[in-house]
Amino acid sequence: MTRRVGVGGVPGSAGRLHLWLAGALFLGLVGCSHNALTRGQTEDEPEHDRYAVKTVGDVTVVGNAEPVALGGVGLIVGLEGTGGDSPADAYRAMMVTELQRQHVKNVKDVLSSPNHALVIIEGSLPPGAAKDDPIDLEIKLPPGSKATSLRGGYLKKAYLFNYDTARHLSPNYSGNANMLMGHKVATAEGAILVNAGLSDADEGAALRQGRIWGGGRSRVDQPFGLMMSPDSQKASISALVAERINETFHGGVRNAVENKVAIANNNIAISLRVPSQYRHNLQRYLRVVRLVPMGHGADVPTGEGALRHSYRQRLEADVLDPAHTVVAALRLEALGTSSIPGLKKGLKHAHPLVRFCCAESLAYLGSPTCGEELGKAVVQQPLFRAFALTALASLDEAVAHTQLRELMHTAGDDETRIGAFRALRVLDERDPAVAGELLNESFWLHCVESKSEPMVHFSTTKRAEVVLFGEAPRLSPPFSFLAGEFVVTATADDRIRCTVGRFPRGGAVARKQCGLELEAVLRAMADLGASYPEVIALLQQAHGTAGLTCRVRCDALPQATSVYELVRIGQGKGDAELLPGGQDLGVTPTLYESGISPRASQARQREAMLRDRQASAPAQPE
Repeated sequence: MTRRVGVGGVPGSAGRLHLWLAGALFLGLVGCSHNALTRGQTEDEPEHDRYAVKTVGDVTVVGNAEPVALGGVGLIVGLEGTGGDSPADAYRAMMVTELQRQHVKNVKDVLSSPNHALVIIEGSLPPGAAKDDPIDLEIKLPPGSKATSLRGGYLKKAYLFNYDTARHLSPNYSGNANMLMGHKVATAEGAILVNAGLSDADEGAALRQGRIWGGGRSRVDQPFGLMMSPDSQKASISALVAERINETFHGGVRNAVENKVAIANNNIAISLRVPSQYRHNLQRYLRVVRLVPMGHGADVPTGEGALRHSYRQRLEADVLDPAHTVVAALRLEALGTSSIPGLKKGLKHAHPLVRFCCAESLAYLGSPTCGEELGKAVVQQPLFRAFALTALASLDEAVAHTQLRELMHTAGDDETRIGAFRALRVLDERDPAVAGELLNESFWLHCVESKSEPMVHFSTTKRAEVVLFGEAPRLSPPFSFLAGEFVVTATADDRIRCTVGRFPRGGAVARKQCGLELEAVLRAMADLGASYPEVIALLQQAHGTAGLTCRVRCDALPQATSVYELVRIGQGKGDAELLPGGQDLGVTPTLYESGISPRASQARQREAMLRDRQASAPAQPE
């Protein structure tokens, strides 16, 4: 891409408060970012749970379960007259220092160029992330910048740092809310997409900010952590916790010492990596880990007298009870593959929640017997959709591939079709049903055969991709679409072709003719050097003018909705019956996270863990 030439990027640090750099204290902190512990129990929780079996959650709390806020500054190039200098503040001072370090000449001219702009970069390192994992980036101009638009710009390589506040690190600190810069945690680079999505926006404000999906790359592993409770901080106990977790989750971990999931670092902390089957549903993984028994006591007696049964027998009975099935299925899952026979019994149950919970746990345990039931749950129960699709994405068995292929044809349900596409793509990107092509090293184009109505979908999270469903979508003449440097035109008399032109400022004009099929147009644009932002601009205009033969959707991803939210908006009666006893299926799986603030997601996670324990409380005597 021609925009890759220019001045090199600059590492820096920027937070969500515009003035933090002015008083930053560069103290060389070691890991200064704060990862609040996800609490697993509170003072008002029941003293003894329903099963009287000590679990990992009884002796630990979860750490590193929140995203790590990242910030930096970078240099945008290729703006063609819409850039400009920034104020003489700490942002600019850091850029000057870095460019000088790189021996760049005429630094003042570089920063004041109308083709360049200094920007603030923001992102977050997800919990459980591994080295080289992608990170979505937010890009914005600093206050007082003379730049007017980021459209068409390219972020040169920059660095993102973790950071924290002095006040947060020391509760007794009474000074200003200064930000403290930490370490280089990620790199950032890529073409900026401004005004993403199909909704109307303030054009001026939209042009001053943008995103780069997957433009960041983690430089470090960010494993979860288990912190031993104060009364359990013994080397023997932390070693036992790691041993029990490793016995439950076998293999499938990237970059893990001896392929272990859990590693006891000392008597206080345990590093916790994510097995492959849970990488698209991190919240579920944490719930299951905390329910792993501390002892090999799955068959030890529990209860009194005639009610005396083994822990496993009690769970196998409870999983068939709709009022207890969610937690019972999680606990059986935490016992490992030996629970498969008991979970299979629930696949024939009359209640859809029992069937679904058993099928979901069977998927994460690697049993293909769940496939058909999960496919039915996606179509018949929207409340289960996001979880069922994610479970299928975790199961590398023929039945999962078959179910996901069929679900991409579901009529009248865009979220199911897109959800199934994404699930199948992450399960096997080489599957012919979802295989795509990377155009101009900028965006993926997928053409999916579908028995259902045609649709165009583009993503603004995870990956730059356009998916064309069904009969080839076509542009409808006459039209004239402007997308950055690109103009796509056709007159009313053009029945079979259109013209794609590129008009770079100061460069040679290039034109290419192609068919009216959207695929042909996107390929022609890519051949002329178009990147994802220009493609999205074309789709937005075609959508806004009804210039396509089918509808356009953006981020039509299945989302989790708790029964509590449904009740609050007056639509929860039927779904409340699906989730009796106030049970919670959890937050939206990682695979489909979209538009949820980290803070809201963390709150939901803590609430779910608390409910798990409350749902296991001793039943009140009749």
